[in-house]
Amino acid sequence: MRKNVLKLMMTALLMAMAPCVNAQIEVGYILCEGDTLVSPSDFDSLNLAPLGVVFYVDNSGEHGSVVALQDDGLFSWGGYGTDTQLDNFTRRGSAADDLDGYNNTKTILEEDAYYPAFQAVDFQSGWYLPAAGQLKCLYKNLKEVDKSIEKVGGKTIRHMGLTYWSSTEYSEINAWYMSSIGGLDYSSDGYNDNKDGYRFVRSVRNF
Repeated sequence: MRKNVLKLMMTALLMAMAPCVNAQIEVGYILCEGDTLVSPSDFDSLNLAPLGVVFYVDNSGEHGSVVALQDDGLFSWGGYGTDTQLDNFTRRGSAADDLDGYNNTKTILEEDAYYPAFQAVDFQSGWYLPAAGQLKCLYKNLKEVDKSIEKVGGKTIRHMGLTYWSSTEYSEINAWYMSSIGGLDYSSDGYNDNKDGYRFVRSVRNF
């Protein structure tokens, strides 16, 4: 009996000492292979391949969004002169209300046209082009996110002059983007520009 009690006590102690994996998730946590989410402090001890960094967590503390560790490349948005099936957001405030990058990307990929920024993402694996509101959330948490990206050897987002496309449409001519030095930050501005312009793409996905 005593041996069983000691065994239970040791098990409880080991569990308490184990790294916190897939528990209460926070911004800056690291998404690893096998869809495992770990804290930055536990990452080094687990020997897992990193895939992205958490930039948004919902009220449950269990679900949210992660951003990829690298850019997908430099692309035009595509479809210049074509008003797509997406809703048009013609005011900065309303553009930041668009949080559905997944369905934006799905809708565009189903169109019979070439949209380079959307086709650059690995949608089959769950990655998509973030909506303007998601980029706003990412920028709000950029300090913590970039810290984790740097820790795992990725490319940080806050580089002078880099701009990132969102999946949010302004009109048949323009789409919204985020600047790492200003646009669509949580305090004010967003920017829209010609869909034929070249900007970076950085995928996000849900967990």
